[in-house]
Amino acid sequence: MSTDAEQSTGVAVAAAAAVTPAAPEAKADNETTPVAAKTAAAGAAAPVVDAGAAVASSAPGRLPKPVIVAAAVAGVVLVALPLALSGLLGDDQPGEGPNAAGYARDLPPGGGFVPGLAAPPADNNAGGLPVGALPGQPVEGLPVGQDGVPAGVPAAPPADGNPAGPGPQGGGGPAPVQQQNKPQPQGPPVPPPAAKSVVYEGMAGKGCGGGTQFVGFGAYSDGKSGWVNHGNGGCGSSFVSIPMSGDANKDDPSAYGVWTFNTGPVTTGSCAVSVFIPSGDVTVVGGSPSVYRVFDRFAVEKATPVGTFQIDQVGNRGRWVNVGTFRANGAKLAVQLLNRGRDWSGSTKTYAHHAAAMVKAKCQA
Repeated sequence: MSTDAEQSTGVAVAAAAAVTPAAPEAKADNETTPVAAKTAAAGAAAPVVDAGAAVASSAPGRLPKPVIVAAAVAGVVLVALPLALSGLLGDDQPGEGPNAAGYARDLPPGGGFVPGLAAPPADNNAGGLPVGALPGQPVEGLPVGQDGVPAGVPAAPPADGNPAGPGPQGGGGPAPVQQQNKPQPQGPPVPPPAAKSVVYEGMAGKGCGGGTQFVGFGAYSDGKSGWVNHGNGGCGSSFVSIPMSGDANKDDPSAYGVWTFNTGPVTTGSCAVSVFIPSGDVTVVGGSPSVYRVFDRFAVEKATPVGTFQIDQVGNRGRWVNVGTFRANGAKLAVQLLNRGRDWSGSTKTYAHHAAAMVKAKCQA
């Protein structure tokens, strides 16, 4: 058993060891000195303690004081260790460390998320753009496409919110709303279709009918000196040669030919007239020229002509000659062939004749 002085001395030694921290002695194996050596280095007078007596003085069931001191030092180290590690890792926010809240250390079969804890952070940069970049803006380091969007980056949706169609031209603002059932502006009223013009066509000559007629006034037969018929009498293939008066400037009023047209639906209008000149010598076709007059009635002997024309028959043999447009009135039109002309040369009679073949009239109201 130890004395009271020895026990007091042992308490003092333990208290000094707990209060005064020991300065470790540098060693190659980083070991620290015993507690007694720490005390001696600090300058405290280490009392002489009998080892056997110190051990014998411990009461049954009580921990030795050196063990208590070692446990206290270990507790201080355990408390200070997290603070030291926090300083080394910096000012990281909670949840950003290796084991953020809401995740288990070992991934469970469900993917690592623990239900009921913090939701996993959302991926806000799935499109591949750098942080802070907006769709449609050029990004440094990425090629820019035709629409201003970096290549490989999905384009922004159209301005009208319709992925299937383009947005409004010019950019900005919602797409214009198209009004339905809006009355369309109408132009000027369309005039009614013009009434069909009334037209008449007819051909007059020997053997022709259909409201047409050819009449030879003063006709007589005297061989090659009188009126001479040609053809078989059919329309378009027959004509007559009319003898000349013998004077180029004077007519024989008793002999002439007349073509008449009943213009039917065209009671008043204009008629284009054309004359056919057959082929033959001067005894058949010799007018040079032949003189014609046009009337708007059939009784030409008492009427005033509405027009006149001349044809060089010798120079137009075998062809139709357009002679002009003339007035029809009361559905009547007539063309008269005069007989003035020379049928001799010097003192020799030539027996020249005017040819009266077919005449056409095309009339319009």
